[in-house]
Amino acid sequence: MEIVDLSRLIYTGMPKVAVLPDVKVHRFFSLDKGHPLNITEISLACHAGTHVDAPIHIVPNGRSIEEMPIDSFVGPGAVIPVKKTAGEEITARDLEDSGVPVNRGDILMLFTGWDEKFESPDYNVHPYLSVDAADWVVEKGVKLFGIDCITVDLPTSMRGKEFDFPVHRTLLGKGVLIAENVVNLGKIVGKKTRIWALPLKVKGSDAGQARIVAEIL
Repeated sequence: MEIVDLSRLIYTGMPKVAVLPDVKVHRFFSLDKGHPLNITEISLACHAGTHVDAPIHIVPNGRSIEEMPIDSFVGPGAVIPVKKTAGEEITARDLEDSGVPVNRGDILMLFTGWDEKFESPDYNVHPYLSVDAADWVVEKGVKLFGIDCITVDLPTSMRGKEFDFPVHRTLLGKGVLIAENVVNLGKIVGKKTRIWALPLKVKGSDAGQARIVAEIL
């Protein structure tokens, strides 16, 4: 069995959306300091690192992450590669013309290659999903949509004052979960996979960090 890890390492000071608090990983108890055990403490917003968004992230009274059925996070994988520049939108036509079959119940991932820019300021000006592309994803019956960028929506620096997260609103409003900051999608392009995107089961949370992996079938 071959398993590909699609998740980011969590570490102190890792890149994240600017409005979020800094990520901290701290050795709370340490054998080196005479404690009987090593115990690590982490502090991070649920939208830092590789994570899955729940409907309540943007839908009033939507379901939180622990309320989602477990099979919402597991399914056949489909990966669409796209070549886009910084700040360029990914359209429904791009997805339709990719030649990648997408079926109801799939977990669809979009490979832009932007994960390689993670520790560069360039990571924050990324390709993004258009609303018509989000509608296409919904119409296909995808259960979870993932991308190797910091967000599926327009880059923060390009947003107007009245920006209302239309892609999040479209996907989560129709029950399509969102995974962001995914990595290594280039390793599974063109391969038949089953994807596991199991988030932490945090009560009432709008998201959960996830160890996302692809099993190559």
